[in-house]
Amino acid sequence: MNALFTDAVLIRSLALFLMLGSVAGLFAGAALLMRPDWLSRIGKHANHWVSTRQMSRPLVKIFNVEAWFYRHNRLAGGALLLAAVYLIYYFTVQFNKQAAMISIGRHTPLHPSLLDGLLDAMVLGCFSGAVFAAIVSLYLMLRPSMLRDLELRANSKTSVRQRLKPLEIIRGGVDSYVFKHVRLTGWVILAGSFYTLLVLLSYWESL
Repeated sequence: MNALFTDAVLIRSLALFLMLGSVAGLFAGAALLMRPDWLSRIGKHANHWVSTRQMSRPLVKIFNVEAWFYRHNRLAGGALLLAAVYLIYYFTVQFNKQAAMISIGRHTPLHPSLLDGLLDAMVLGCFSGAVFAAIVSLYLMLRPSMLRDLELRANSKTSVRQRLKPLEIIRGGVDSYVFKHVRLTGWVILAGSFYTLLVLLSYWESL
């Protein structure tokens, strides 16, 4: 019952948000038809260049934590081993699948078979991660030098700037077309917003 009520509230909220967007589209389309010069004024203030290089700078910064782990390898390995042992113990002895399914099923509308599969996948992932963490903790406590090869492979630097380069390309084709056909754009926005608003209003009455 709670799940159905939550879904109804979310659907109504989404429909209301889209209706407000359609009303805003009506005003925008009407403004383009009556005062097309406003678009160029707004464009001067809205079309600023935003560099992704400044935003991605914290992602490229290197934080070296390996020195602390190698200096306190027994302490770090022991803490990691205790956490891994606890997780293995919990998922093999204490975990009650039926109780977990009943508890989760009260807050989600998922089918029991789908919930069962997702729960099994989650338990398997957590258990496998705990076993892997236990192995790593033993190496960290007893033979930390054997982890250096793994560390060198894992610490390969990836350039974020290359990945974000497509976002730095200026694409002004849409802007130039809109500036040349302001009234046509206004009619398209007005018609699309009006149609969307009618559809949403009819859907709202059926809720």
